[in-house]
Amino acid sequence: PVYYFFYGTLTSAIQVQRILDLPEEPHLRKAEVTGYAIAKWGDYPALINGEQGQVVTGSSYLVKAEEEAQKLAHYETNAYEITDCWIFFKDGEEPHKVVGKVFVYAGDAQALLEQRFDRKLWGKQMGGSLGF
Repeated sequence: PVYYFFYGTLTSAIQVQRILDLPEEPHLRKAEVTGYAIAKWGDYPALINGEQGQVVTGSSYLVKAEEEAQKLAHYETNAYEITDCWIFFKDGEEPHKVVGKVFVYAGDAQALLEQRFDRKLWGKQMGGSLGF
């Protein structure tokens, strides 16, 4: 089992329940990560590397099986890479912090910030078949 940090659409317990096909709403914990920032990828927030000390708030869920991790990765698509991170919980429950996982934008973060076409991510999504 490993905690995953969520921001954006996955901070909704109902959304996580639907994606993971869970019989009941999952327990999400209020949490934050540091050293990251949020940029817009179309209508969606995308986590990118940020400045040291920069904080992104969200929620965390304890992924209990590889099947759940695969469903989350499928939902996030190859536009995101899974990265290890420190998750700091803000709900007063134990544990207070853990090493967990987070989905970080896999493309050109600067392209997001400048709101321009991301050729790197487009090439990755095309499977590298076009020479990028």
